[in-house]
Amino acid sequence: MNATANASITKTQLFFLIVKTQIGIGLLSLPSDIQHSAKGDSWLSVLLAGAVIQLLLLIYWRLLKKFQGANLSQIIVSLLGRYAGKALNLIYYVFFILIAAYASTLYVQLIRTWMLALTPGWMLFLLIIGTSLYLACDNLRVIARFFVLASMLFIVLVLISFLTFSHETHLAYVLPLGQSGISPILEGSERTFFSMLGFEVSLYFVAQVQGERSGGIGVMSLSNVFVTIFYTYFVFICQIGLSPGALTQVNEPVLYILKGLSYQLFDRIDLIFLTIWIIPMTATLVCYLAIAGKSLTVKQPSYRKLVVFSAITVFACGWILSAQENLDVFSKWLEYSYLIMIAAVPLLLLLTSFLVKPNKKVEAT
Repeated sequence: MNATANASITKTQLFFLIVKTQIGIGLLSLPSDIQHSAKGDSWLSVLLAGAVIQLLLLIYWRLLKKFQGANLSQIIVSLLGRYAGKALNLIYYVFFILIAAYASTLYVQLIRTWMLALTPGWMLFLLIIGTSLYLACDNLRVIARFFVLASMLFIVLVLISFLTFSHETHLAYVLPLGQSGISPILEGSERTFFSMLGFEVSLYFVAQVQGERSGGIGVMSLSNVFVTIFYTYFVFICQIGLSPGALTQVNEPVLYILKGLSYQLFDRIDLIFLTIWIIPMTATLVCYLAIAGKSLTVKQPSYRKLVVFSAITVFACGWILSAQENLDVFSKWLEYSYLIMIAAVPLLLLLTSFLVKPNKKVEAT
């Protein structure tokens, strides 16, 4: 097997791979989405969603620990056999392609709404997917190094968000705690959960962590804590910076709250923020193209060909989705599929591993 395909990564690189896959376009509209249900307790919904994700990560780790050195696609073949395993891996491949297509569609819509209204959609698709393809074709170590470097931009994003405190804020909008009740908070956490997706990439990347993998659960948990705090912070500043009525009416409150900021040296802070935010959004596509390739093959030459094919498919699917007037039906279908593919299937695989002896020795990646 090509050594390049097996390029190992450090635990720090794994952390940033997971974080940058999770933090994407969902955050920009999240405060508005959960305001409809959880209202002033929206930030509590984010914390609850983080706790649910942590439970899933524990399931992932138990499964990965039972098959040391294997990623999800190899575990599936080991447990279900060659034909059933490859069939399920093919389903995962299609699933990841659809996620990437949906995400790219949302990215293009966002960029056209806020920045490049006159730019043809196909051109934006080509730029975003082409850039993602260029990086996804390389080995995981190169991807991880880029992600670590690009993650320094999170510091800039947080510093930009501090500017919102120069305007009037109202803590009364989030008080008293628990004002919405248990049911609305749970409903809000469900929406938050789907905005924080991306942690499932750990099922494919943990196997390539160099050295002792016993600390993998710590890295996965730390990344979840970081993303949860990051989301909670931005939801919180939107809640105290915008009235409850206004928060439910704007589509991207994170950008809207920055739009009114203007300084002598800087204007349209929201566009500066969005320009930087494009990098994490693109990183999400890179990861999904990478795990789509890993779901069917681990050999680097075949992997690259599959990633190129995947990128072309994502472009076509994204273009078709962009022509639809309403993506709500597709979005809801994708959410149900997510629950099956990243929650139900890994749990069933873990239970099966206690009952069924693997068909063959798992090949290390």
